[in-house]
Amino acid sequence: MPLGPSQPWETVREDLINRKKGDYAWKEGRLPSYIYFHNDELLEKQREAYGLYLVENGLGKGRAFPSLKIMEDEIFEMSISLLGGGANADAIFASGGTESIMIAVKAARERARTRPELIAPYKIVLSETAHPAFNRAAHLMDIEVVRLPMDPDSYRADVAAIEAAIDEHTIMLVGSAPHYASGTFDPIPELAALAQKRGLWMHVDACVGGFLAPFARMNGHHIPDMDLSVPGVTSLSADIHKYGFAAKGASLLLFANKADRAFGTFAFTWARGTYATDSMQGTRAGGSVACAWAMMKHLGIDGYRELAAITIDTTKRLTDGIDAIKGLKTVRPFELCLFSYCSEDPELDINAVADAMETRGWFIGRSQRPCPSIQMAVNPVHDKATERYLNDLADSAAEVYRTNAKGEFIDGTY
Repeated sequence: MPLGPSQPWETVREDLINRKKGDYAWKEGRLPSYIYFHNDELLEKQREAYGLYLVENGLGKGRAFPSLKIMEDEIFEMSISLLGGGANADAIFASGGTESIMIAVKAARERARTRPELIAPYKIVLSETAHPAFNRAAHLMDIEVVRLPMDPDSYRADVAAIEAAIDEHTIMLVGSAPHYASGTFDPIPELAALAQKRGLWMHVDACVGGFLAPFARMNGHHIPDMDLSVPGVTSLSADIHKYGFAAKGASLLLFANKADRAFGTFAFTWARGTYATDSMQGTRAGGSVACAWAMMKHLGIDGYRELAAITIDTTKRLTDGIDAIKGLKTVRPFELCLFSYCSEDPELDINAVADAMETRGWFIGRSQRPCPSIQMAVNPVHDKATERYLNDLADSAAEVYRTNAKGEFIDGTY
């Protein structure tokens, strides 16, 4: 399509709105992930905060836009306090969990290069449930990734298997808090102790749990130890644009020791002087920083606790309702907001159930391990959709029983 003549803004705006009509109705809770939404009132505040810094560039936070540096530093202070960091902790602001993880891998590699006992080619050892971003980072940095099967009973990382896989090339261990496959937390204290004993970088992927787990714990929900306060944890990633309810493009990489932060940054002297960035980006959206800061200030502890309560309650209502439907069961254990459910009856094909749900207007996330299942990441948007979802699920299961339908696993995660 070639670029055409200018069009009236009203025409372009209407076109934008019309193009959404084929998307899933996310405000109705029709998506199991991707978006984190409470209500229109909060959404408008997110838009306004982002819009106030729409033009400002995070690359210029040091000189041109000092307000961004001030807000970023305050975000770091609030988040470090929330996630168990001490006076010596530090952070980097990133665009999302993938970038936070990529910076962590880069930092682990750079630190390893200062330690002669760690021999290239380097490797990362983790569970099969760790996010693919670790493989993406390793691919770019010529690092091997050793993925090991999860424990078949707890669905957590198998610490003994991970220890057995460590050799002189290993530079990093990883634990998820929680992981996507079934929603369990890996045994972070045990993994961190192992990393500490072997002199390795220990990263906690709390992109999902980072801005939910602390508030769920405040509300009395059991949360395993998983943050910077755990001895041996080197870094932790947490997305503010998930359960922190910031606009997309807001994640953090936290360091237990600020000395390790330097391994994640980049600086280069060229014709103009020194070019330095904290993250993988050069230009980055000032609106992401502003909205993250604004949401943390506006919601505060009370607001986040309320949203966490809605999320945990909705998760319980969904899982209880699923377990009451003939042929279906929730995969347990799970520990926060992520869970999967599967068929416990050979006559009920779970992928056929997923197909039937999609004909009813639901976007269905499918998973293959620890068993063929349907996966959900619950947030407050699902609160009002729960009853309709369960009714449609019961109807879908009954339809599959009646028709003996068979479905196929859709391989694309997203």
